[in-house]
Amino acid sequence: MADKKRMVFIVEDNPHQQKVLQVHFRETLGNYEVRTFNKPDEMMSHLGEKPYAVVLDHFFEGQSKTGLDYLASIRETNKRIPVIYHTTLEDEAIRKKVLDLGAEMYIVKDSASLVRLRTALDNIQERESKRGFFSKLFGG
Repeated sequence: MADKKRMVFIVEDNPHQQKVLQVHFRETLGNYEVRTFNKPDEMMSHLGEKPYAVVLDHFFEGQSKTGLDYLASIRETNKRIPVIYHTTLEDEAIRKKVLDLGAEMYIVKDSASLVRLRTALDNIQERESKRGFFSKLFGG
């Protein structure tokens, strides 16, 4: 029986970046289905689908809210959906806020960011695997 593909939401308004991430998740990382959103509000209305993870940018053209605002909204709605903050912004104050809000990882877009995305997903998978193991072990 084939494994069910895990749904990842990518929220990125740059079409080139969006495509790079989409190909990376589908073809390089393998077992992921990808749903892309240009606008974070579109993604927010689909959170009920319970994605495996959300990859969230910081800046969105024509938007007054940033990814930080949307991360806070995601946390209000669902604390368990892992969020990977993927941004060009190298700002330690923003990084701290993002991590304090419970993001899985803060990744600055550079030549190694796709490797760090893989690491973030591996961490999520390991945590989910342990949660499932202990749930079965202790019936909870």
